[in-house]
Amino acid sequence: MTKLPKCAVIGAGTMGTHIAFSLALGGAEVAVWDRPEADLADSAKRAEQAFDFVVSEGLAKAENKEAVLKRISFTNDMKEAAGPAGFIIEAVLEDIGIKQAVLKQAEEFCSEDAILSSTTSALSATSIQAALNKPSRFCIAHYAQPAYLVKLVEVVPGEQTSEAVTEAVTQLLNDTDKTPVLCPDIPGFLWARIQHAVLREFVCLVDKGLVTPEACDTILKQGYASRLPAMGAFEHADLAGLDLISGDAAQAVWKDLYNVSDPHETSIGKLLKEGHTGMRSGQGFYNWKDRDPDQFKSNRDAEIVRRVKIQAGAKVMM
Repeated sequence: MTKLPKCAVIGAGTMGTHIAFSLALGGAEVAVWDRPEADLADSAKRAEQAFDFVVSEGLAKAENKEAVLKRISFTNDMKEAAGPAGFIIEAVLEDIGIKQAVLKQAEEFCSEDAILSSTTSALSATSIQAALNKPSRFCIAHYAQPAYLVKLVEVVPGEQTSEAVTEAVTQLLNDTDKTPVLCPDIPGFLWARIQHAVLREFVCLVDKGLVTPEACDTILKQGYASRLPAMGAFEHADLAGLDLISGDAAQAVWKDLYNVSDPHETSIGKLLKEGHTGMRSGQGFYNWKDRDPDQFKSNRDAEIVRRVKIQAGAKVMM
């Protein structure tokens, strides 16, 4: 393993904290930057809670707690965070202007060979790097929530990103126990793009009254999820036979797929007009006043942990 660079995370929210914790768990020293002292204090608490959680799930040893958490520092001084860092990643609001502003601020204080990054899920790497003095040093590293549990990280270089920077980001992710995947700089990259494609199809079917949200989610969780870790879309196509998956039945399905170009033209738009934003407002496709959001998240994390253990070759109680 190569020597890990010092890292800085811009943004002390949940995503920023979990990225910092993931880097620290992987052996890197990390400085978390944000302006409000209260946000930094909350970030420190979340990092400790994350460590206690992975210990409780057998993914880390309790005796390493002090060493791991000691690798994470917290500051509202950008120079202190960015100055010594070889890798700087922002995790602020999904607003290109805000992202460019904090990255430009970090660029004022970082070294000439420091790498700048973002964990955006959809904003263009080429567009973000255009505001930087040295755009060739920028490359997206899109972590998925929860960042310290999900191994996959999308690596998205922009048009001006140097090949050496892309390779260095990939190496850092490998060295901190992540699974980097090189993705094109297109809307949604790969993860969100497929997620939106699935959601669009299901929303349109729900809107036609053909199926319920519960049925769609059950198909994904109890159906696809059971075999996707072992077989991807192209592997399944080869297994089934390209002649079969391009036959009359497949053509009928492809022709019948929906291609609505604006989510607001579906029931999502109707819900938004009624002030329903989902879990945050208490109502979306599901009633989150009846369902406990915290319990849902806890169950989600427990299932992710179970699959992480399976992939690591550990025995898991069913």
